[in-house]
Amino acid sequence: MPTATRGAVALILLGALLAQAPLAGTAAAYEPRDPSARSAPVVPPPAPTSEPIREPISEPISEPISEPTTVPTAVPTSTPSVPPGPDPTAADDKWPPVARSWSELAQQVEQTSPNDQVLRATTAEQSTQVMRCFKLDEENYCLGLGFVDQIPTGAQISAAVTAPAPDSSATGETGVEQDIATGDQSPVAFVAERAAMPKGLRVAAELEEMQTAWDGRAKARSLRLFDSASTAPATPGMPTPTPTPTPTTTPQPTRSTPSSPTTPTTPKPLPSSAYIMKGFQVSQDKGYWCGPATFQSIDWADDKQKDTQASWAKDLGSSDSGTGISSMVKQTNLKTKWDLAAGTYIVQNVSHWNSQKFLAIHQKHLGDAAPAPVIEHVQLLKRYFPYLAFNHSGHYQVGRGYDMKNGTIGIFEVFNERRFNSRGNTTDGPKNIPASAMFNATLANAFENIGL
Repeated sequence: MPTATRGAVALILLGALLAQAPLAGTAAAYEPRDPSARSAPVVPPPAPTSEPIREPISEPISEPISEPTTVPTAVPTSTPSVPPGPDPTAADDKWPPVARSWSELAQQVEQTSPNDQVLRATTAEQSTQVMRCFKLDEENYCLGLGFVDQIPTGAQISAAVTAPAPDSSATGETGVEQDIATGDQSPVAFVAERAAMPKGLRVAAELEEMQTAWDGRAKARSLRLFDSASTAPATPGMPTPTPTPTPTTTPQPTRSTPSSPTTPTTPKPLPSSAYIMKGFQVSQDKGYWCGPATFQSIDWADDKQKDTQASWAKDLGSSDSGTGISSMVKQTNLKTKWDLAAGTYIVQNVSHWNSQKFLAIHQKHLGDAAPAPVIEHVQLLKRYFPYLAFNHSGHYQVGRGYDMKNGTIGIFEVFNERRFNSRGNTTDGPKNIPASAMFNATLANAFENIGL
């Protein structure tokens, strides 16, 4: 019996153990399978109650509340003030990228040409978008202004365009009346003409102007580096001493020495005075045709065929608002052979020159072995041209000679004042003007440039 009793007890204990086993399995079956959920109940219970609640409450409350309050107040007040602030001139004040090839330059012109919708309403704002500047290798060129030694700021371009033309009150002259406009295109008219073009036509006109500039960049570089101090004074005094000693004593030694490259720089001194185009002076047919008349004279002297001013007015695109100097330069390169003598004609700004360099450049252009005329671009005022009875507007003349001893520049004046005003003087024909007066008359014109 004891043995049986022991066996019964063992069976009872085994049954109790087996009865607990399903409970453990059932608990395991209800336990979540997500490891994060599994770890959450085990590890975090003590910590989450103390720390996690402080962190979410302290940070979200302090920052979200402060951020929404500052963002709405700062953004609305600063955003409206930004659009009026930026000015189109700001971009123009940055140096343009250097164009090392014509394709690069053409791409820059096309990419920077404004769309019709972008062009601003006022002339001052349009000027900085129309008269854009580019860098051609080492030279700077601005549309309308020509080659410049220094690129002007947007504010300077706007000021040049919007500044009133000088008259007797601005120049301090008394008793001098302002008479008719004689026919150059003012900066205001230039900007208005370009801005009124559809973008396709405007880009085509810009590319034509820049093509001429690209072809003439070597001349622009030589003009920028030209040293008037060493050339202008040397010409009157050096013709006699220089040629005599050099050929007699030094020819043989200098053949083997490096002095031979210096001989081309002083082959022959330029003459102290020279004049071309004798007998080819003309007088303009209309009050605003100084451009066609000047070009008629230049072309007539070139091919000895006198075409009408009306035909040249059509080719130059002249209107009652005048003729653009870039058109004068373009037609000189296309329709005459003067560019074969003097190189590609360019529009050259002279605002950083002085009167000595101005005269010396005329001597270089008109006194060498292949002389060619200069397209003078002046403000026709009595103070610079005493043969006038009245003040007039921007104006073209034919630069045809110089005299270094007298310090004068020879021109053909194409405007006859008497023809358009009975109280005017007879003013057309050959004239000799002091170089300082010609230079200042060029600076008085808002464009401050010439064609050569």
